[in-house]
Amino acid sequence: MTIHPDRTAVSEGFSGETVRLRAISRGEFGRVLANDRRREVLRYLLASDEPITVQRLVGWLADTEDETTALTTIHELRQRVHVALCRTHLPLLERYGIVEYDRERGLVSPAANLSEFESLLEDVDLERPW
Repeated sequence: MTIHPDRTAVSEGFSGETVRLRAISRGEFGRVLANDRRREVLRYLLASDEPITVQRLVGWLADTEDETTALTTIHELRQRVHVALCRTHLPLLERYGIVEYDRERGLVSPAANLSEFESLLEDVDLERPW
């Protein structure tokens, strides 16, 4: 990753293309960390040494949420998690340069800005640090 004077970073994406990332504002940190699923995705990626599949993420998130009831099966919960990840959370995290999301291969890996969130995730249970 290379930092440029205009506060953008340059990183190499999944397909080898150059990706320009801008610095993340305090409000954007807050927006990213305001959602439980996004925080859990960030924690999972920080603990992983390799790209992970979307399906693995979905299974892990569904297991941690475990909101199955007589009316909602684990399959339905996994479907909801999958839709939310693929339509909302992963694209947002990708836009901020936090993850690299390869839709064709179904892979997610850390991007240049992920490390900026590591210390904030430790404090997230305290009063909002952002």
